[in-house]
Amino acid sequence: MSHGPRTEPLRIGTRGSRLAVAQTLTVAEMIEDATGGVAELVRVRTEGDDLSIPLSAPPRPGAFAARLRDVLSAGDVDVAVHSFKDLPFAPEPGLRVVAVPRRASALDALVSRDRLGLAELPAGARVGTSSPRRAAALLRARPDLEIVPIRGNVDTRVRKVRTGEVDAAVLAAAGLQRIDRGEEITAPIDPAVIVPAPAQGALAVEMRADHPMADAVGAIDDADTRLRVTAERQVLTGVQATCTTAVGALSELDGRTLRLVADLSGHLGVDYARVEVSAELGDDPLADAVALGRRAASELLAGAR
Repeated sequence: MSHGPRTEPLRIGTRGSRLAVAQTLTVAEMIEDATGGVAELVRVRTEGDDLSIPLSAPPRPGAFAARLRDVLSAGDVDVAVHSFKDLPFAPEPGLRVVAVPRRASALDALVSRDRLGLAELPAGARVGTSSPRRAAALLRARPDLEIVPIRGNVDTRVRKVRTGEVDAAVLAAAGLQRIDRGEEITAPIDPAVIVPAPAQGALAVEMRADHPMADAVGAIDDADTRLRVTAERQVLTGVQATCTTAVGALSELDGRTLRLVADLSGHLGVDYARVEVSAELGDDPLADAVALGRRAASELLAGAR
């Protein structure tokens, strides 16, 4: 069905960081190609951009997404583009994720000052991350490391490595690649060492459910990516995760087989658990993905290893 060219620009809300703008520009181009219309970016400052507010105690869950959702619900923008891993799993009334474009790398990456891999870092090396998931995994692999909380955008965190404030830092590979700083990556981190955050590397394109262009924008959805992140994010729901829960989940699709690895640290009485589950997809793949995520979460909370 053709929706015809749109005469009014489609206003796309984005955070103002270099990474957020780069991600949103990519989505804007996809939307313009799909709809034949024009998109314009609207920069929105979010609660997560205030570095005086600790991520461990944001005023609202999903500090990077909450303000974008406010302006979207109010009609000040037509579309919001989120890093899917930052989007709370609870749906927002009146809004829906109309598209999940094809995913970039889901892996975490090590950026080290001397180009040393994780196993090669000297004892006592200072590694920067404010992620409880990354911190817990790093200390399981290298209990001798010193974890240093660091905040700021991708450029700021890389600069802390280059100036020697920390010896290394762990960042999402996709974020570095999206701002053309992939050369900073010393090495991607094997999911056997750090399981990525659920939906890491994926973007969520959110609109008001009743927006007349919602279906047209939905044309940029990638079905396989949506399926995979649905399973991963269901783990969050199943373990009753908060903003500070150390939980990882990564899925892969092989034909009609969906595989999911997930882990959980220091949550609801679970010291550490890791599970690997799989399912054959039937007539309702999304329902099967939800069921797989729930199964993984249930096994994690049972303390399965």
